[in-house]
Amino acid sequence: MQGFALLVCLNAPAWARECIGVVPAGASAFWSQLEQGAQQAAQELDIDVLYRGPRREGGVDSQLQLIERFVARGCTALVVAPSGKAVGTLAAELLAQGIPTIYIDRALGNGPLLGLVATDNFAAGLRAGQHMAEQLQGRGRVALLRLRPDLQSTSERERGFRQGAEAGGLQVVLDAYVGDDSQLALQTLKQQMARLDGLFTPNSSSTRVALAALRRLGKAGQLLHIGFDGDEVLLEALRLGDIHTLLVQQPRLIGYRAVMLARQMRRSGVAQAPIYIPLEVRLITRANMGELHEQLQDAPATP
Repeated sequence: MQGFALLVCLNAPAWARECIGVVPAGASAFWSQLEQGAQQAAQELDIDVLYRGPRREGGVDSQLQLIERFVARGCTALVVAPSGKAVGTLAAELLAQGIPTIYIDRALGNGPLLGLVATDNFAAGLRAGQHMAEQLQGRGRVALLRLRPDLQSTSERERGFRQGAEAGGLQVVLDAYVGDDSQLALQTLKQQMARLDGLFTPNSSSTRVALAALRRLGKAGQLLHIGFDGDEVLLEALRLGDIHTLLVQQPRLIGYRAVMLARQMRRSGVAQAPIYIPLEVRLITRANMGELHEQLQDAPATP
C-alpha cells in the first residue's frame, strides 16, 4: 500500500461531482445487471458512479487496484463485492480516512462491516432444497456441486440447500467442489449419474458447466436440475426443459440499494451497528418464467 496516502491526496478538485466507486467481483450478466441498478441510483442522486470489475471472478489484485484508482479519482464512498481478505484490510485503511465501503453479494471475516446488500443466501439455498424435496416427493438421491470453499455467498447457499434437502427426506450422495471447471463437472457427473435423481448448482457459472455436462451426457432434462441465477443462456435452458428450476437474484436492486446506502453513510455518518439489507430470490419454473422474468427486468422503485 505504499503511496496510497498520496493517491488519496490527489483526489479530484472540490468542484467535481460527487462520485461513488462500484467494484463487482466479475463480469457476468449478474454484475452487468447490478451496474444498471447502481447507475439508476446515481441518476436519482445526481452523482457519478464509477463502475469496473475484474474480468475473471475472484480477482482480488484487480479489485485492490480498482479501489485505489477510484479513490484517486475522488470517490468518497465505495461499493465492493469483496473477493478476498486483502479487500477488508484496505477497507479499514480507507475508513480511517473517512471513506466508507459497503459490501454487496458477500461479506468478509476481517475489516469493517458497515453495510451489506445481498441475497439472503442461506434462505435461498434452503428454498432450493425444499423445492427439490417437494418435486421428488421426499424420496431420492441428489448431488450438490459446490463452487469454492472460500466464498461466503455460495457457501451459504450450499449449506441451506443441504439442510433443506435432507430435512425433506432426500439423500445427498454426491457433494463435491467442481467450481466452473467444465471437464471436472463432466467427469464427476459421469461417474455418479446412474444413482442421481436431482442436482443443485449454487451460481451461474456452476449451473452453466453442469448444464453443459448434462447435455454432453445426454441427460439434460432427465435429471431434476435446480440452478442459480438467470442469464439468457440459463433462461433459455429453462424454457427448453433442460433445467427444471432457477433461483434468480435481484442484481439491479442490489446495486441500487447499495449505492443509496453508501451515499447515506457518506452524508450522515457510519451507523453504530452494521446495516444488512437481505433480498429474496425468485423461484422460476417454465410455468411462471414469463411473468417473473419481466418483474426482474423492471427498474427498482424509488423509496
